[in-house]
Amino acid sequence: MATIEELIKQYETDPELKAEVEKILEDQKITIGEFMGFVKKHDVEISLSDFPKVIQEAKDAGLIK
Repeated sequence: MATIEELIKQYETDPELKAEVEKILEDQKITIGEFMGFVKKHDVEISLSDFPKVIQEAKDAGLIK
């Protein structure tokens, strides 16, 4: 199971992961379905209760409005 920090490091060097994230963010929002699908696909150590925090971090980083 990957941590968020590990996935962020992978994002910085993996063009396929970066493209996947960009596709999710192209409509400037993240749905719960997209979030949970991504978490499951990448076996990330995070829960649904962390969803609001992820949204806020994406907004703070300027990835979504």
